[in-house]
Amino acid sequence: MNKYFNVKFLFDHNKFEKLVESTLINGKGYCCFVDLNSLVNTYRDKNFRAILNRSLANSCDGSYIALSASKIHNENLKEYIGPDFFKKFIYHKKKHLIIGNTEEVFLKIKNKVEIKNGVNDNLHYLPLPFKSVEEFDFEFISKYLNEISPDYIWVSLGAPKQEYFMYNLLPHINRGVMLGVGAAINYYSGEINDIPQWTKRFRIIWVYRLFTEPKKQFKRLRSIFLIFPKMILEEKRRVENIN
Repeated sequence: MNKYFNVKFLFDHNKFEKLVESTLINGKGYCCFVDLNSLVNTYRDKNFRAILNRSLANSCDGSYIALSASKIHNENLKEYIGPDFFKKFIYHKKKHLIIGNTEEVFLKIKNKVEIKNGVNDNLHYLPLPFKSVEEFDFEFISKYLNEISPDYIWVSLGAPKQEYFMYNLLPHINRGVMLGVGAAINYYSGEINDIPQWTKRFRIIWVYRLFTEPKKQFKRLRSIFLIFPKMILEEKRRVENIN
């Protein structure tokens, strides 16, 4: 994987999917879906950046990351957002475990999977108490995971908490791929209105999210507008120095 804005990204959708599927056979690891807010956090938090760069792969969860990286690196790069990946792979007839979120959301997902697949006994749920990452008993959590031995481990705790969670849990699990999908689960379940295709086409998902979650998104956008232009300038200088 190449680095863009000092973070390893795997923009090739097919390679990303194959890496996840091949790891399921005889390995373990975690994958992150990095949006613009998470990318900006790596600028201020080197530990968070290191955790992203130790993942199996990071998918680009933001169209403006892909657009900016494409222009700077002269490549044709496309985002692959968490909601799209989740909607595609939750129907795979392997063993799934959802960590975090609410039981209500889990039951909605279970019902949708059952309607399409006919069965849902391969879908499990592990609720977590609301606490900081440092307070979790990862050895205790891993006992439940290792008994179930899930293939896909969907972690919905929000960034950067879910990335720190996956990193700390990884040494304790025997197998499986953890995927930090955050609110993708809420979009799929209908808890949050799904992202319209036209917002993806015109690269204005952030506008849609601003109107649907104004309080949450306004705070994020403020940091993005302050920091991301600096990251773009630094990335341009880095590429110019290489060339």
